[in-house]
This record gives sequence, C-alpha cells and structure tokens, in this order.
Amino acid sequence: MRELARIAVVTAAVSAGGLAACDRLQNAIQAPSIAKTAPEPLTPVAIPAMTMKGGRGDADATYPADFVATVKSDGTILFPQHTAGKIKESTLLVGSEVVLTVNPDGTLKGIALKHHYAFTEDGALLDEDGHGVRIGPDGGVRAIGGEWRYQSVFSWKTESGDPWDKSAWRTLEIVALVVIENMLPTALRPAGTGAADAGAGGAGKDKGLDIHIPPPSQWFK
Repeated sequence: MRELARIAVVTAAVSAGGLAACDRLQNAIQAPSIAKTAPEPLTPVAIPAMTMKGGRGDADATYPADFVATVKSDGTILFPQHTAGKIKESTLLVGSEVVLTVNPDGTLKGIALKHHYAFTEDGALLDEDGHGVRIGPDGGVRAIGGEWRYQSVFSWKTESGDPWDKSAWRTLEIVALVVIENMLPTALRPAGTGAADAGAGGAGKDKGLDIHIPPPSQWFK
C-alpha cells in the first residue's frame, strides 16, 4: 500500500509538472493580445509619438540583408534601401501614390501587399487562409502560418530604449507585414507553394534555395 501511495504521489507530481510546462509553453506561444492592452480604432491609422526602428526578430532564420524599417513621429516610413513612404490618415503612400488603404472594416487593400489581409478581434493581421502576423506588447511581430510559426521574425524598438507608444501598434504591424511578405515570405507560407512564390518569388535561403528577393522599388508596382 505504501508503495502504491508513493507511486500515486510521484505520478501526481509529474502530471502537475507536465501541466505547468504546458501552461508555460502556451503562454510563450500566445503573447498577450495588444488589442486588449492598447485598444485603438481601426481608422484613421495612428502615428507613433516617437521614432520606432524595426528589424530582425528572435526567430532562427537566415534574414535577407537590409531587413529593416523605420517609422517616424511625423508619419514618415523608411523601408529597406531607403525607400520612403508616409502614413496619411488611413493610407500608406510611396511617393505620391497610395499603395495601401486600411478600410473601416479592418481589411487592407493595395499593391504593397500581394495577399488580402484583415485585422482580427485580437489584433492579428491574417489572410483568408489564416496566414499573417501578430504584434505583441513587447514590439515583437510573430509570424503565423510559415516556417517559424509563432516566433518573432520582426521586432520594433525605440531609439532610446524607452517603452514604445502602443497606440500606434496597427501601423507598426502593417509596416512589418509589408517587409516580411516581400522579403521573407516563407515566414508566412511554406516554401515552394504558389502563395509564397506570389509574394516575392519565395524566400528559401534557409532551405538552401537561390531565390530572387525583389528590391523595394518593385514592391509597389
């Protein structure tokens, strides 16, 4: 009887430990929803109160060169290779051309993205197949549906290291999605699929593939 009791105690402890580990893993995968942390109207698109710099995240990926973006407090956006854009109300401009529009229903439309995305209730930006991104309160942008699922493939930080203005999270999520879809599309869709190839010719550096990634001058055409 004592042996049975000991086994029962050990089993319970192992089970509790396993559940705790599962809880920790779930919490690691599902970061707090920024839509709950910093509620924000869909439109017009907010502009951060301070300069935000974005780039490589924590995912174990081979990133393309110049995988960066900057969003300034005047609404100016600097994409890779010094391609300039600007947030104006509910649109993203490159030059004088509108390349992306955020609609009142949360859908995105424009040539800056090769797929149709919409904001979900918890703040993710997903296409009709559930592929996309989700920004967290820490500024990390997690990929949903590709090679590094739920890992941060892009990360936003302030120049000073101070806490960032979370009221502009939709803007930062959109800009990150534009960079990721055009430069690291396998973060959103499996390599070799038509969907991934449509974004930027596919990105296959991690798979040993030599695939062309178009420069920003070709993104907005």
